Amino acid sequence: MHILMTSLRGGKRLSLSAAVVAALLTAPSAFADNAPQIKIGSETLAGVSSPGLAKFMGVRYAQAPTGELRWKPPVPAPAEPGTVDATKPGAGCPQGKSPWGTPSSDEDCLFLNITVPHDDAGMKFWQRKPVMVFFHGGGFTGGSGDVYDADALARENNVIVVTVNYRLGALGFFAHPALDAEDHVIANYGLLDQQQSLRWVRDNIAAFGGNPDNVTIFGESAGAIAVYTHIVSPMAAGLFQKAIIESGATADETLQTAEDQGKTLAQKVGCPEDASPAAAECLRKAPVDTLISAEATPIATIIDGKLLTGPIADSLKAGEYNRVPVINGTNHDEGNLIAGFMFDLSGAPLAAKDYDKALQGIASFIPRVGFTDAAIPAVAKTYALSKYKVPGLAAAQVITDGVIACPAYETNRIMAKYSPTFEYEMADTDARSVVAPPISFPYRAGHFSELQYLFDLSSITLKGTPDMTDAQRALGKQMRAYWANFARSGNPNGKGVPTWPQFEQAQAGPVQSLNKPQSHSVSNFAAEHQCAFWRKVERK
Repeated sequence: MHILMTSLRGGKRLSLSAAVVAALLTAPSAFADNAPQIKIGSETLAGVSSPGLAKFMGVRYAQAPTGELRWKPPVPAPAEPGTVDATKPGAGCPQGKSPWGTPSSDEDCLFLNITVPHDDAGMKFWQRKPVMVFFHGGGFTGGSGDVYDADALARENNVIVVTVNYRLGALGFFAHPALDAEDHVIANYGLLDQQQSLRWVRDNIAAFGGNPDNVTIFGESAGAIAVYTHIVSPMAAGLFQKAIIESGATADETLQTAEDQGKTLAQKVGCPEDASPAAAECLRKAPVDTLISAEATPIATIIDGKLLTGPIADSLKAGEYNRVPVINGTNHDEGNLIAGFMFDLSGAPLAAKDYDKALQGIASFIPRVGFTDAAIPAVAKTYALSKYKVPGLAAAQVITDGVIACPAYETNRIMAKYSPTFEYEMADTDARSVVAPPISFPYRAGHFSELQYLFDLSSITLKGTPDMTDAQRALGKQMRAYWANFARSGNPNGKGVPTWPQFEQAQAGPVQSLNKPQSHSVSNFAAEHQCAFWRKVERK
C-alpha cells in the first residue's frame, strides 16, 4: 500500500509507504512540547513561547522574489502542508553594512514576525485583538523586522505586533525603462511587499486572535515615508485603519528621475539602458552583491502612477487619501544623529569653512523637503555658526527643523482638517545613543532614539551602552501604552497616562512632549523649531 503526497513548492509527487508515513507521524517532534501552534489552511506554524507570549518568526508572506520574480510585484506564498518551523527569523533582504541590520545577499527574504500576547485561553479568532504592523527604517537600504523585539509592547498592552522584511535598495526601489515597459506595477517593489504583508495579515491574523478590521501600520524614518505613501496610495485602501508616522517626510520623486538613476545603475553593472527585453534579462541576471555595491537609492518613494499616483503632499492637501486617524511625530534633536553620520562618522567633524557646502548637501538630502540653493544664504544667517558650540550642531539644527520637524508639523496642520490627528515630540534629551559611538556633540533626542522606548533593540545596541534609567523605563512603558491605545481606539489616551490633546487645525496644535518625569502638551513647538521661517523657504 502506498500513499501519494504532493509538494506544493516543487510540484513533485512523492510515493511514501504506509510504514514510512506511520514512522513520520510517530517520530519525536522537533519542537518543544509547549510550542505554540497555529493552523492556517493546510499549514501549521510552530513557534516559541515565553511568559504571556507566543512568537512566530520567519513566516513567509510571499514567494522568494528571485529569477523572473526579481523586480516584479510579490506573489503570495503557497501553503506548506504539515508543520512549518517558525522559531527563528528569516533572512534579511539584500543590503550592505549599516547600523540598522546585518549584511545579506539572500533575495529569499519576504518574511514577517508575529508577537502575540496570550494566556491559558490560547489564541482564538474571537479575541479580536488590535494588530500593529511595523515597517522598519534604514534609508530604504538597510534593516530587517526581527531587529525590533516587540515583547513588551505586546505583553503590556494586549496587542499583536507584526514586523516585516521588505525589498531594499536597488532590488526594492528601482525603475528602468526595460522593467517599466513590462505589464505589472513598477518601481516601488518594497512598498508592494509591505502591502502584500498587509494582505497576509488581513487574511490570516484572526487565527492568532487578531482583528483583521483593526490594523495599525507604523514606521520610522524610511518606514515612516512608506506609511505616508500607503496613506495616499489607492492600492492600500482598506488594508489598515490607523497609522503612526515616526520621523518621516512626504518624500517622493518622479518616475523619470528614478529611471535616470536606474539607467546609471544599469551602466555600472554592464547592462543596457534601453527598454528592450534583453536589458531586463541582463538586470535580472546581475549578481546581488554587484547591484548592492552599485546602488544609489534616494530616501524617497517613486511616483509610479498606480501605487503612488502623484506627490504625497499634493494628495494630502487635496484630502485625497485614506482618511484614517494618524499619530505623526518627531524627536527633539532629529538632526544630531544624522549630522553625526554625515560628518564625524564619515571622516571628521564639520569645519566652519565647509558650512555652506554642508548646507548644499542637506538641501538635497531628502526629496520634496529639501530647499533650493537660493535659500542657503537665509538658512546660514538664521542658523549662524556663532549660535552653536560647534559647526556640526548648526547643521544638525537645520536638519531637525527644516527637514523633519517643521515639515511634519505643517503636514499635521493639513491632515487635521480631514482626520483625527495627534502630534508628539520625543523630548528626552538624555536618550541613549544605541547605534552610534560618541562624536563632537551630544546626540540628545536624535533620529531613531524613540524606538528604544517602544522596542527592545538589544540585537543592534553597541556594547558598552548604559542601561536605561528607571525614569526612562517608565517613559518607555508610557509611550508603549500611548501607541497601543491608539491602535485599539484611534486615540492615544487611556487609563494611567497623561492626557494627550488632539492636534487641532484651528490652533495648529498642541504637541505632546514625551518626556520624563511626565509627558505633557506644549504650544511652543513651531516657535522652538522656527517653523515660521521654514514656511517661507522655497522647497525643492
